[in-house]
Amino acid sequence: MTEIRPTTKFVTAGALALAFIAVVAWGCLLAVPGTELWMPAAASALLLWPLAKWIPIRFTVTTLTSDRLRSETGILSKSTRNLMLARVQDVGVNQSLFQRITGVGDIWIETAGASSRVVLSNIDQPQKIADLLLDAAHSSGLTS
Repeated sequence: MTEIRPTTKFVTAGALALAFIAVVAWGCLLAVPGTELWMPAAASALLLWPLAKWIPIRFTVTTLTSDRLRSETGILSKSTRNLMLARVQDVGVNQSLFQRITGVGDIWIETAGASSRVVLSNIDQPQKIADLLLDAAHSSGLTS
C-alpha cells in the first residue's frame, strides 16, 4: 500500500516568507517610533493564509493498493473515490515550468467508464508515481 499526498512545498515557502514579513513588522514596531500596533498584527494575521492552504492538503490522501486507487478528501465531511486499476487505460504527467523547477507535477489518470479522467495535483516526483500507477494497473489487468 502506497500513500500519495499533495506536496506542502508551496505552503511551506509561503509560510516562511510571511513569517519573515511578520518578524520585520514586529521589529519595526520596536525600532521605529510611531509604528502603529495594527501593522505587525496584520502581518502576523497573514500567517493564517498558509494554515488555510495546509489544512485541505493535510486531509487529502490517495492510497494505491494492489487492485485500486482510493482518493479521500475532507475534514469534517469526507469524500471518497475508488478507481479499479484494471480499468486504467493511460497515466500522464503535466508540469508547468515552476512545477518542473520544484520537482512537482499533476498526474492524470484515464479510465474506462463515465468519469474518465482523475487528476492528482501537486504531487512530488510525479513521473515516478505515474510509473508506479502504470505498473500497478498493468499488474492488476494481468490478474483479473
